[in-house]
Amino acid sequence: MDTLLNWDITEKKVYSNNVELKSHKAIFRNDNGKLLNVAKESYTPTTNARFKEVVNRMQDITGFPLQCFDEFDNGKKVLAFLKCTEPIQVLGYDFEDYMLIGNSHDSSTGFFIGNSSKMIRCQNRFSRVFRNLNVYHTRNHDSKIDSMLKSFEIFMQERKQLFSKMESMEKIKIDATLKFALIERLTNMTEEEKLGKVEMSTRKQNLVNNLNYCITEECAALGENAFGLFQGVTNYTTHARKNKEVFCNALGGAATLNEQAYTFCEQLIYKN
Repeated sequence: MDTLLNWDITEKKVYSNNVELKSHKAIFRNDNGKLLNVAKESYTPTTNARFKEVVNRMQDITGFPLQCFDEFDNGKKVLAFLKCTEPIQVLGYDFEDYMLIGNSHDSSTGFFIGNSSKMIRCQNRFSRVFRNLNVYHTRNHDSKIDSMLKSFEIFMQERKQLFSKMESMEKIKIDATLKFALIERLTNMTEEEKLGKVEMSTRKQNLVNNLNYCITEECAALGENAFGLFQGVTNYTTHARKNKEVFCNALGGAATLNEQAYTFCEQLIYKN
């Protein structure tokens, strides 16, 4: 984790056969020269200096102290975590909670705000980007980022709704069929594999076994409900899966699995 984020981006021209491609440009790190992106000329990046300015202003607005900066995939995405000072509990369990502010230099995301949390009981980590707080890198994106700074109330509403849904998951009873349905989804199991017509690879079978173990463990502790099911997956992504180190599993494969599990359990709420 980077406590300073003491580098920035630089834009350069793109050439093909010694001819400048005016429709595109390249974005590099200015400290080590690593290529971060080749984008259309209309792509308007947010510099790290601007990113840190927004983070500082959000600190002033929220009163939340900066926990750390972090980066993913050699700086293609940069993150800041502000520690929420308002205590939060879900079903009597304490959570350590953060406002997540992020930006990409590789066109994969816009400038975004979300939430990252860690369940104190087990250290399970989960992060979610709020769709209503996402600005894409178009020419007028800078003014939209300024507007986002006025959206603290939206963040707090989204945060409250996130934890409220987790509490609702506790009321949704589950069985072995639902557990396996989630595992099937997370492992992209084929119909032939589900029916036992073809043998799974050793890697996939290990993934199935590890997910099943973590889900069984969390459901035994938290109950045979959707909350235990969801925490089983965050247990796997936090403790069993080998991840590229990103604070609170905010990005990467772990974040994708967590999001899929959350969506699955959220849909169970709507069906009941």
